[in-house]
Amino acid sequence: MEINQELICSNCSKPLPASGFFCGACLTQFKCKECEYFLEKDYVGCINCGTPKEVRAETNTASAQNVNTFRLHETATDRTIEATFSNDVAKDLAGTLRDAAAAGRMKAIASNIPPSSNFNGTNEETAEFAEAEVLNNENGIPQTEAIHKPVSTTNTAKPVEYPTLKAVAMKNLPGTETEWIVVYAFYSSNYGQEEFTRQNIIDKYSESNRKNKSRIKSLTAYITAAVKGGYINPLENSFSVLDKGVEKAKEIISRTNSSSPKAKSSSKTKIGNSETTDLSGNKSKKISNGVKSHKRLTGINFYPSGQKSLVDFIKDYKIKNDNEKNLLFTHYLSEVLKITSVTLDHLYTCYDEVNHKIPENMTKSFSNTKTRTGWLETNNSNIEITTKGINKIKFWNKKD
Repeated sequence: MEINQELICSNCSKPLPASGFFCGACLTQFKCKECEYFLEKDYVGCINCGTPKEVRAETNTASAQNVNTFRLHETATDRTIEATFSNDVAKDLAGTLRDAAAAGRMKAIASNIPPSSNFNGTNEETAEFAEAEVLNNENGIPQTEAIHKPVSTTNTAKPVEYPTLKAVAMKNLPGTETEWIVVYAFYSSNYGQEEFTRQNIIDKYSESNRKNKSRIKSLTAYITAAVKGGYINPLENSFSVLDKGVEKAKEIISRTNSSSPKAKSSSKTKIGNSETTDLSGNKSKKISNGVKSHKRLTGINFYPSGQKSLVDFIKDYKIKNDNEKNLLFTHYLSEVLKITSVTLDHLYTCYDEVNHKIPENMTKSFSNTKTRTGWLETNNSNIEITTKGINKIKFWNKKD
């Protein structure tokens, strides 16, 4: 004998009717109207024929009034707020929203809601509630909806305009090459907003028609001076302009008086017998004192990544004379910067880098260190530290 099993509604757990498609208690569809196949719980349609199931809104028989939903949507934060009201209250609220939007007092109405932007018209985005009305949906339940529209405001502030680099060069506003580096860095970094490289500085030399071999050869020294002045900051593979550099660049390009060009010497100097030309054009020869001149090397980076700069390195030692300076400079060049071939030009460059008085006779200064202290020696024209020099550094009377 066949036993009929009573079917239960998956939504309200009430018995389902023998015929029909909807639960009589909650109006939940339990059978497909096309193929009469029973629907699975929480599925949106029939798995047999693919027909979507109908969704019936719940009705509250205990309420004599229709239900209205007020929805506020804020586009800046994508926040949606809903509230339910009766017909009369919803209509009154819709009118209030219109009045508040016209008077610019919507912020006071929603004061307990964290605003995404101010309603004073000064921000980039303001809110305008253009519509607030009661709408009827397909199920016969009216809804009150406030539409939030972003209003674009025109930024009346004009961007700061700077003179072109060519105009700065034509007026010769920077007074020194370091000031030129600060100006080049300012323009290369989009007025202090981006990083820049050494090549960008070289490009600015070309743009300002000031590029020559002498300036490019000494570019490292110029950049180092700008770093020591606190105008630019060396990074891993680039530079950035510090606030002090931005202000300095603005001060330079806003000058009204041009800098006087550097006067070039009319004398010609040669090693050995020197030939001089006076202002009248007469040439004369004089015997030189035999002192070999040394030069600053421009390709040395005295601010290595992860290591102390030369300026900070020598601060750790109590230095009494040039012999000790020669030893420390040689140690820094060979051990910190890993330079394998140290020459007198390297020592000359170190003196200039730390802004100490450079020996007038660099060869004689090194010879004194070599013979009197025994800390240094030469090997195939390369300056090296002896064992005695290594011990001197190891047991140096360092500062506390």
